[in-house]
Amino acid sequence: MPESSRPSQEANGPLPVRCTTSRPRADVCVAQLAGELDIATVPVVVEHLRRETATPPAELLLDLSGVTHLAAAGLALIVAAMNNDRDIHGRLHLVGVSGNRPVERALQITGLLPVVDVHDDVQALLDALH
Repeated sequence: MPESSRPSQEANGPLPVRCTTSRPRADVCVAQLAGELDIATVPVVVEHLRRETATPPAELLLDLSGVTHLAAAGLALIVAAMNNDRDIHGRLHLVGVSGNRPVERALQITGLLPVVDVHDDVQALLDALH
């Protein structure tokens, strides 16, 4: 499965976020996010997701299990991906929410948790998408 990863840089050094993508199938893009999703890091992640979904997949899986901080900009990214905005394509599914307090709490207190498609396991979700 081909993977794409790009280190996130800014003028003062590396940003505290990492985004790695893979295409386990032509119609599925899996993006593993780790670190902080905030106003400084989200533009880098958006650009990465734009590039990786330029050939639109049917499904976009965001694995948030490595996310340690989810700020308003990160929540806006999730909403944009849900709506196929910002040139991010694919029906959105989230993994790594349950048990990840910073992510689960942010989604819960903003009212997004009941409207996003949340799954416990990437492989189980991939199997269900067949």
